[in-house]
Amino acid sequence: MNEKKIDLSAFCMRARGFLSQGRSDDALGLYGDVIHIDPDNALAYADRGTAYAMLKKFDMALSDLERAFALGYADASAYSTVATIYFELKQFPDALKYFAQAIGLDPSYPLAYYNRSNVLHELGDDNAAIADLEKCLGFEMEEDFKRLILSRLDLLKSQQ
Repeated sequence: MNEKKIDLSAFCMRARGFLSQGRSDDALGLYGDVIHIDPDNALAYADRGTAYAMLKKFDMALSDLERAFALGYADASAYSTVATIYFELKQFPDALKYFAQAIGLDPSYPLAYYNRSNVLHELGDDNAAIADLEKCLGFEMEEDFKRLILSRLDLLKSQQ
C-alpha cells in the first residue's frame, strides 16, 4: 500500500510568519508539530534550526540543520546559517567549510561572501577577505547592503 505524504510546507510558512512577528515560541511549537507528524520533514528541521540560530541556541540549531542536510535539504542560506554559527563559536575552519558549501550551492549569494570575509579577516587573511567583499559588489543588492560592503571594504583596505 502506497501512503501519500502530506505536504506540510504551508505550516512551515505560517511558522515563518510567526517568526517575523517575533512569536518564536509559536513558531517553534508549529515546527515541532510538523516534525511530530512527519519526522523526515527536512524543511521543518531547516527552518526550526534557523529559528534556534536566531535565538542563539546553537546546539539545537546545529542539530536541526544537520538533520535537514542528512534528509537532503540543500539551501545556501541554511549552510550559511551553520557557517555563521561556527563563526560565532570561533570555530573558523568549520565556518569556512560551510560557507564554501553555501557558495557551491549558490555562487551568487552575496551574504555568504560577505560573512566569509569576516572569517577570513579573523584568520588574518585580509587579501582574501577583501576579494570576497569585492565579489559581493558584482551582485544585485539593496543600497543599504552595498553601503555596508563598501564601508567594510574601506576599513579593511585602510588596515593594510
